Amino acid sequence: MPDQLESRLRSEGRGLEIEQPPLEVIAARAATLRRRRLIAQAGVATLAVLATAGVALRLVGPADRPPPAVAASDPAATWSAGGITINGLPHLPTDLPGTVRDAEFVDAEHGYLLTTECCRAWISTTDDGGRTWHTVESPVAPKDKTPPTMLVAADGVTVVSADHHTRAFSADGRIWASGGTALAPAAPLTGNARLVSLSDADCGAETAAVAAGVLAPVPQQPPLTVCWRSSVRAGDGSFWVGGRTPAGPAVAVTRDGGATWTVTEFPGYAPTATARAAMLGRQVFISIVGPNEATTTPERLLAVATSTDGGLSFTPPHPTAGQATIGGDLVPLLDGRLLMVDGYGHWLVSEDEGVSWVRLEGLHPTMRLARTQAGYVAYKMSTIYTGFSADGSTWQKLDAQ
Repeated sequence: MPDQLESRLRSEGRGLEIEQPPLEVIAARAATLRRRRLIAQAGVATLAVLATAGVALRLVGPADRPPPAVAASDPAATWSAGGITINGLPHLPTDLPGTVRDAEFVDAEHGYLLTTECCRAWISTTDDGGRTWHTVESPVAPKDKTPPTMLVAADGVTVVSADHHTRAFSADGRIWASGGTALAPAAPLTGNARLVSLSDADCGAETAAVAAGVLAPVPQQPPLTVCWRSSVRAGDGSFWVGGRTPAGPAVAVTRDGGATWTVTEFPGYAPTATARAAMLGRQVFISIVGPNEATTTPERLLAVATSTDGGLSFTPPHPTAGQATIGGDLVPLLDGRLLMVDGYGHWLVSEDEGVSWVRLEGLHPTMRLARTQAGYVAYKMSTIYTGFSADGSTWQKLDAQ
């Protein structure tokens, strides 16, 4: 079935009733957190001292340092700025085995975590919105220390090895069945399909789809160099990929299960620039990104193009003011704004479809936002937290690290 995010947003509750613990409990927990994360916290603290204490709202600049660290050691607090809220936990996050690599939710309550450490991987499942987790060892281990890929759909979760030769499927993340190693014949994309690369190359690999543990190439390969694949279908049931053509950054969409693809090109950028999409209902936002001039990461956000008819037509790309960088996906908000985090951990919003971005102060430094089946996930929030949001505006820390 098509992505249900838009129809779900207005009907679900957002808040989490949290009782503030006594001050001495908070102090003890903060001391524990500092001891456990000494190196990470020291790094953040050093950067915070170097950072300039700025105005409450300001445009992004090319030489910005990471934002000052907010009091993440106060677990049960709530942080808000510019209509964005982060809800804390009633206690310090629970230690799961390994390090969080991926988080996916199929609705507000049911989600999956992939954690890895060296040569082992684990899958954790939640039925209560990330408050508690059940953990099992992943049936697919890392290969040469490269983590497997977790692909979540409404009918279950598939884990694929780094070389795409081994996979396993589970309807609930607890009981697993081998998906074999053979590549199935090309087949039309189904409602629960997840697009995936057939290699670990950043750009240029063939596109396949995983559904119920079956890995198969799409019927026709998109006619562009693919560097990005949407993790969900759009509201109209279409599938999107992004990358570039000889003419410039480009996206492609299929509305017939992968039999044909329609390409939209955005010429006039450097040969290394690529494009990717963010969708909400009939709105499609194309972010055009390019490597930072000084380093390959973080990527620079060069421009944003907008469609209000599901991608049938787009406005000319609006160049982004300043030297904005981007960490992960754009998040279209219900009030018409765009949200993102930049490559330095700042949260930013745009009221003019990506032309200019205003910084939100007082939120946890966060390095990446990613779309999932039921909303969005925030990674490396204050270095140790992972957060989930159904609508991009209200975020809940997950009880896991």
